[in-house]
Amino acid sequence: MSWKRVYLSVILGMAGVFLFIQERAFSSEVYFTPAEIKGQILRAIEECKESVDVAVLDITSKDILHALMKAQERGVRIRIVVDRKRALRKGLLSNQDKNKAFVIKVLVQKGIMHNNFAIFDCKLLTTGSYYWNEHVGKFSRDNAIFTDETKLLVKYQREFDRLFHEGVDPDVKKAVSFAGEKVDEKPTANISREVVTGERTVVSNYGVVITETSDGYINMNFEEFNNILGVASDLTEEQKEALWSRCAGKRVKWRGKVNYIGWGLVTGWMLGVTCGDTSIEVKLNSDNKSHFSDVKYGNTVTYTGKLDSRVTRVFPYKLGDGDILKHENAPPKPLNASELVANPYTMPVSQGPKKIFLVETFEDLDTMFGKGSNLSEAQKDETWGKYKGKYVSWAGQIVYKNINVASGLRIGIMQKERGDVEVKVGPAKKDKVLKFQEGETILYTGRLTERRGDNSPYLLEDGDIITIK
Repeated sequence: MSWKRVYLSVILGMAGVFLFIQERAFSSEVYFTPAEIKGQILRAIEECKESVDVAVLDITSKDILHALMKAQERGVRIRIVVDRKRALRKGLLSNQDKNKAFVIKVLVQKGIMHNNFAIFDCKLLTTGSYYWNEHVGKFSRDNAIFTDETKLLVKYQREFDRLFHEGVDPDVKKAVSFAGEKVDEKPTANISREVVTGERTVVSNYGVVITETSDGYINMNFEEFNNILGVASDLTEEQKEALWSRCAGKRVKWRGKVNYIGWGLVTGWMLGVTCGDTSIEVKLNSDNKSHFSDVKYGNTVTYTGKLDSRVTRVFPYKLGDGDILKHENAPPKPLNASELVANPYTMPVSQGPKKIFLVETFEDLDTMFGKGSNLSEAQKDETWGKYKGKYVSWAGQIVYKNINVASGLRIGIMQKERGDVEVKVGPAKKDKVLKFQEGETILYTGRLTERRGDNSPYLLEDGDIITIK
């Protein structure tokens, strides 16, 4: 074989690999018969490892309910949103509700919810006309598409979260009639409320009024505050940021369950609290150590702190100058195997496949592993084991983008100087990331794989850009 033919074969091979990568950026498939669709739904449930989110009119299919029950038995979290009229009727799903098998929310509304979609492990979506019913006719004309396209997954996940937060617990169905009587709903945003004497208005815009009490606390519990600035809010991100900018630095007094508490050489005392599905991270004031020295995992606490930052649905609210005002010494629940081996100063904050996000900032890690570190190389190697494989969420400036067939897309991020961080981005997120331009300051995430050396950056895999900072 001549060199020209060898050269041509190599070029064609590289082009084929590139086209394959492009083709696999995301994959989709569509089905049109009920048997095929149900089979694909059952397969998706069986392959789930973390979560299944379902928004449908009702579920009466014994096969699907059995598959969901099996998934829950192996640790998969099942969340379901259904139409209230259907949920009020006796049936298989109502039995699961009575047994508290799944987390079920009911939409209380005048119309009918025509949604038929589900999200598996936050990475596979199915939607279409197929109803999840037992008696779907053999000759029915239906359709369902299955896709892992990130853009669609994000939009559908956001819609499911909105429906889930709007829904009410099925217990309230006793107060609801088929005629459409009203029921007590969960707290809503503090809209057009009267300002009590002695309170000061922090912000009044977009139909929202947030006030501060005379003793210096924002006059809202966490649920009310999160209804305004959380995923269930109807406000745009720009409106939320405008409201947040007026609230940042203000003190809050909230109540929640301790997810972790610990001390780090760099971070100091840190507290993780959960309220429902939302995480709040608090940097505690060490001067108040006597207030939280006996707080343990699983305790319910009343805590305070200054609003520091909010990012996106994936990441928690963050508070500074924190303190614990009261705690209930409830016996903590036993930790599972993964929690026992997890670093005590890290926590899972995603609802999809488990990702452990570090509390530490870039500056925190660079103090230990950067050029100015006082640690020896052996000490760095030993310490690095606690951080390798964990995820970070940092902000930095894009300094280059490099794409080729062999290594895929890599972006260089400058934190302090040009060669600080290099992030590898998978094919599914390539198109999204390429929209961000060099010179832009961004919020990005990734999994730490290699620490910084004298002439090498930190290397992150499974990278993603969340937003422009």
